[in-house]
Amino acid sequence: MKALIYKSNETMRYQKSEVSFVENPRAEMNLIKLYPKETRQTIYGFGGAFTEAAAVTVASMSETSKKKVLDAYFSKDGHKYNFCRTHIQSCDFSLGNYAYVEDPEDKELKTFDLKRDHQYLIPFIKDALTLNPSLILVASPWSPPGFMKSNGEMNHGGVLKKEYYQMWADMIVRYLKEYEKLGINVQYLSVQNEPKATQTWDSCLYTGEEEGVFAAEYLRKTLDANGYPHVKIAIWDHNKDCIIERTEETFAVPMARESVAAIAFHWYSGDHFEALQTVKEKYPEKELIFTEGCVEYSRFKTNSQVKNAEMYLHDIIGNLNSGMNAYIDWNLVLNVDGGPNHVGNFCDAPVMYDKETDELDFKLSYYYLGHLSRFVTEGAKRFVVSRCTDKVEAVGFLNPDNSKVLVLMNRTEEDKVLQICEGNKVADIHLEAHSIMTICW
Repeated sequence: MKALIYKSNETMRYQKSEVSFVENPRAEMNLIKLYPKETRQTIYGFGGAFTEAAAVTVASMSETSKKKVLDAYFSKDGHKYNFCRTHIQSCDFSLGNYAYVEDPEDKELKTFDLKRDHQYLIPFIKDALTLNPSLILVASPWSPPGFMKSNGEMNHGGVLKKEYYQMWADMIVRYLKEYEKLGINVQYLSVQNEPKATQTWDSCLYTGEEEGVFAAEYLRKTLDANGYPHVKIAIWDHNKDCIIERTEETFAVPMARESVAAIAFHWYSGDHFEALQTVKEKYPEKELIFTEGCVEYSRFKTNSQVKNAEMYLHDIIGNLNSGMNAYIDWNLVLNVDGGPNHVGNFCDAPVMYDKETDELDFKLSYYYLGHLSRFVTEGAKRFVVSRCTDKVEAVGFLNPDNSKVLVLMNRTEEDKVLQICEGNKVADIHLEAHSIMTICW
């Protein structure tokens, strides 16, 4: 039995080679053990975020560069992205605050207007859909209109006033309808992006109880009444460190657990893989969706590309091994400054664009992400992988066609020589320092 190996590091990209499995029923020591019959959660896919910033950047490109970015992410020869996110109204990676309705008296939403989305965001999403018509989309609000909130503005937190719960739910459903008319179907809604954070940009605070009440009593009921029982609601959409207590608080609200299909989370507070696994065990029927993570310039601007790429895959592999069903990166592409961003909250992206030279910079993180998205297909099952050492990070998958995928990463300064073992068959693997490989058979 032979397997194909694709290897990347700072100097190589998907270097292809072959390895043979040989019979060795006595194999032991220095093994990565593979158990394809021990399958766990289903994998729905991988993707990134359609933000206004990303869309503006793509719109500024030459046709050649634009095609290159779209193909790199969405084509069958690229990353095959199929599970993405976008924002409802503005977010920090917008050119400024904007809302679809500005009139507090307009309960019938007669002034509802998507003109801002039509400028850049909608064309970008539709371009992606031409390459992958089956694209799954998660939509998240960063803030309701300012008039609905206790602080009267979209930025700086504040809370959604109770008297506007229904109008806000109506606006979200209207958003779904208008996007649907344009051929863009949204399959998931999160209640609120980062509901525990007061930010200088678009933000809104919810307690766990408030999130549960809005999800169960307003958003779910309004979706169902308007013909959207299939649209799934996700809660939390924030960091892993508080995910256990937050889900407990939200699901204590009557009918909240029944109304919510998914728990969304971000990476900014660190690993917390144990917390994620605990939530998966407590609520096995809930989908776990990673909805945002990026290399923030405020914390990591001096990082090397190797460190950034490894940070991505360390978190993704850990999340997958803890029960994650889908992964969504933050901005798909940004300009050379890490923007635009209307409050200067710049960050890195896997692809950066220099408008002056019409040059695209595909970061090492882009290629590392492809070690999963290019090979793990929608509907795959994660299978159990047991490691002889924590110096090698590993995750395995059984694709719907019964092909197998193993991803190994070495973040250390030393090469690792080991064997992968499935049943009585073993294959010798040489995993160089600071490298990643995908093995397919």
